Amino acid sequence: MPTRSERRRAHVRLTVAEVNAAEGSAPVVEFPLLGVALLAGAASGVVGWLLVTGVVMMAWFTAMAIPLPAALGFASQLWLAAHGAGAIVAGVLVTLIPLGLSLLLVLLTRTVTALVLRATASTNFEGFGAARAVGLTSAGYAVTAALVALAAGSAARVGWALLGGAVVGGVGAAWALAGRLRALISVPALLAGLGRAVLAGLGAMTAIAAGVLVLGLLLGSRRIGMIEDALSPDAIGVWLLAVLQLLYLPNLLAWAASWALGAGISVGVGSLVSPILTTAGMLPAIPALGAVPEPGVGGPWSYTWLASGLIVGAAAGWVAAASSSTRGSLILWLARGAGAGLATAAAVLLIAALSRGDLGAERLVALGPVMVNLAWLAPLPMLAGGSIAALVHWLTRGRQLPAPVGPEDSTELIQAPAESPEAETVVLSHREG
Repeated sequence: MPTRSERRRAHVRLTVAEVNAAEGSAPVVEFPLLGVALLAGAASGVVGWLLVTGVVMMAWFTAMAIPLPAALGFASQLWLAAHGAGAIVAGVLVTLIPLGLSLLLVLLTRTVTALVLRATASTNFEGFGAARAVGLTSAGYAVTAALVALAAGSAARVGWALLGGAVVGGVGAAWALAGRLRALISVPALLAGLGRAVLAGLGAMTAIAAGVLVLGLLLGSRRIGMIEDALSPDAIGVWLLAVLQLLYLPNLLAWAASWALGAGISVGVGSLVSPILTTAGMLPAIPALGAVPEPGVGGPWSYTWLASGLIVGAAAGWVAAASSSTRGSLILWLARGAGAGLATAAAVLLIAALSRGDLGAERLVALGPVMVNLAWLAPLPMLAGGSIAALVHWLTRGRQLPAPVGPEDSTELIQAPAESPEAETVVLSHREG
């Protein structure tokens, strides 16, 4: 029977140096990055256009009196609107971007790009190859968007189509290659965890905006019912109306966020909808706009929403402070919290700007958040909230964090004797005499 020491012999690891492919196996065909990335962008644009066209054609089958070219033209206009190029509906230019459709196209681009890029060698993405792939994919998508604009009779908006296509294609491709792109970016220690903090702040802002929107829909259910009765759509019309409003759901959330922050929204020339004051006249016959409150001065319940900026900044600042794993000065922690609040405010301003647009001419222009008010009502409370959350986090946890390990401590740990025989090194090449 082997002794205990004999049973504790070191394990031998075998490493495979080379794997020989079986004879007669078919070689893998790999294409150059240039052609594959351009094709990925173009294919993403075409697949997105086909998706929008398919939805429109489902409605066309119920009203085949409309000429087929008109239905295809409307699908192209809707697809262009999702890229910020606007849509011509009944001879009127609509520049309000359906952000829900834009997000769906970005997700679709990410999926299609990830599949198509498998046709090229993975070594092409090493180093700055991933960045080149994103640029080529974005270019292929932009060219496709320009061709759709020309085919739809919107030559005057080719420039916007190129820009919007490049953005959608670039974001989708960057999402598909996020892992390789992340390896190219060196984030300073002060900014570590800033992305998670901004996402936490945006999540809190979205939750607050959703609460405002749901409450507005409940309180305005009577007006919404009146608008739907006036439109009197059939079964397919109800379905299409619901789909269109879902495509604009991110816009409505951005408007609700601007309302909660106190900046207010505009639903027509000379109108203002805010927690403090509402001055809105005739509204478009859109059921979702039935959530707009009656004209007048806001009540105490509406003033409580003005604390939204502090709450959002506090959520971002707390996550930013929690991302710090070593003990630091109070100034450093306050800087992290304030920076997270400002970065979240910048993201809110960007989304709010994208959610604005026109639904026609005359009064139906510049619908959406009032950017002049939001430019200071978003950064100031979020900066304060982020700083306060970082201060509280530092007082409750930051000062108790262990000090970072110094070089002397590391040397002592390395030179410490191993406690178990398994941790000791065994020379396998020794021969017994």
